Amino acid sequence: MIRNSVVAKLWLTIVGMVFLVLALLSVLLQQFFNNYVVQRETDQLTRMAISVQALMTGQNPQMAAAVAEQVASDVQQASLEYSIPLTANANLTKAYHSFTPDQLQKFMNGQPVSVRAKSSGTEYVSVYMMIPTVGGTPGILSVSQKMSVLDAPAHQMRNLILFATALGIVLATGLAFVVSKNLSRPLLEMNRAAEEMAKGKFEQRVAVSTTDEVGRLGQTFNAVAEELAKTIAQLSVERDQLSSILSSLQDGVIATDMSGNVTLANPPALRLLRAMSVAEQGVASMDRLPERLMALFSHVTERVEPTVREEMWEGRTMSITMLPLYEVDGKGMRGTLAVLRDITEERRLDRLRKDFIANVSHELRTPLSMMQGYAEALLDDISEDPHMRTELTEIIYDETLRMKRLVNDLLNLAQLESGQFQMNMAVVDFTLIMRRVGRKFQAMAQDSGVEFNLSVPQFAVFMMADADRIEQVFTNLLDNAFRHTPEGEITFAADIRNHYAYIRISDTGGGIPEEDLPFIFERFYKADKARTRSRSGTGLGLAIARHIIVEHSGDILVESSLGHGTTFTVVLPVKMENDSGKAESDKE
Repeated sequence: MIRNSVVAKLWLTIVGMVFLVLALLSVLLQQFFNNYVVQRETDQLTRMAISVQALMTGQNPQMAAAVAEQVASDVQQASLEYSIPLTANANLTKAYHSFTPDQLQKFMNGQPVSVRAKSSGTEYVSVYMMIPTVGGTPGILSVSQKMSVLDAPAHQMRNLILFATALGIVLATGLAFVVSKNLSRPLLEMNRAAEEMAKGKFEQRVAVSTTDEVGRLGQTFNAVAEELAKTIAQLSVERDQLSSILSSLQDGVIATDMSGNVTLANPPALRLLRAMSVAEQGVASMDRLPERLMALFSHVTERVEPTVREEMWEGRTMSITMLPLYEVDGKGMRGTLAVLRDITEERRLDRLRKDFIANVSHELRTPLSMMQGYAEALLDDISEDPHMRTELTEIIYDETLRMKRLVNDLLNLAQLESGQFQMNMAVVDFTLIMRRVGRKFQAMAQDSGVEFNLSVPQFAVFMMADADRIEQVFTNLLDNAFRHTPEGEITFAADIRNHYAYIRISDTGGGIPEEDLPFIFERFYKADKARTRSRSGTGLGLAIARHIIVEHSGDILVESSLGHGTTFTVVLPVKMENDSGKAESDKE
């Protein structure tokens, strides 16, 4: 459309201005030419009137009149009329009486008087002059011509003016089109480049060929486009970096507007929003904060201050930090930013740390108290009996050994958990380890009256292992079984299946409560809640055993029922050629 085209607007503006100027000029020229023609004819009639007056003032008026009529006839459609005296002709007398005072004064002074008047619907231009007489009333002379006689040259001149006007408009139209096209071409190029930039294509540039205002505008546009391209590139890099950072975070990050609608959320936050919305509404929604977070959102928006809160959700402890987001000018809020962190593991580790300190303190306090008491008894010479003194000394020695075992177990556990514990891995026959451990507990079984069953494969079973550490695991498990089985049966057996050895240590003792099974591999766990010295160890043996088995790429499992005994199963990878073998059974 014309109103949307710069070229058309410029073209119409220039053409309109040229047309208006030429039209005004044409009118003025027309008026000027008409006045010029009338004035020229009036001057010609005046000269004629002066000539006729001069002839009529001679000695032969009749001949003067004939000559005057002949002169008048030479002028196109001019008419000569005179009257001597002045009142002899009614028309001339009437014209005389219509003179203005100025015209009358000029007439009496012998000067020509020009008059334009209409008669019978026809417009005339007439020149009147006085004819002087000797001693009588002066006469009057009139030379007249119709105005219609002047129409032909005026019409011709008007046609010439109209032709010149039309030609000027045509030439101005072409010139205006060329000028507007040259002026608008850089503007159109800048418009097209701006449209491409709006689509994200910032490599567009404008061709600059002039140094005028339009050329400088094009240069400025190119400079702005280049700076904008650099800025957009930097923003894209920063956006990608921010997106990568948010995506790699384990914490949920949520940004909202002032209505609680989510404007930004990383993947962990989206998962939490989806889970919370399903739990609250039954429908997955990630566009708005759930009701659980809206209360905190209202608190932050009302007080305009950061808020930290911990909440339990689906058995997990969540730390929620929400703070206000401000406008660029810092004068108002534009939303909030929430960080959701799962601190369940932190709280668990903190609880374990506290339990560890309490357990270590408890384990060390008992032997230290006993050693202090017995040492004070020895210092006070409480008994002169050498056997009593020896017994007290042995108790102190046993408690010292117990503290040493506790400290060694703590050091071993710390090294295992930190990965600094060195394993002397080698290819060993674990059946030999089982037989060696079994022989150590045969005497204990005979003394305690417990039936001890040892079942070891009759063929060699090789594995990559630290023999001392594997023996430590078996010893610890069997020691626990004997301490918690005052009477009954204990089995130490191995089964080889699918390149794995399944070593089973089972007893018929008191068993472990079902609610305690998930915690038996925790540090300082003890089945003996009373922590009696006769049946309680350090509480670190099972934790150490599990770490050792895990270092051997194996696993340790437990099955127990209160009052029906406990079974530990150690699973270790083996190197063997046969998948099955006959086991020999030794009953002691």
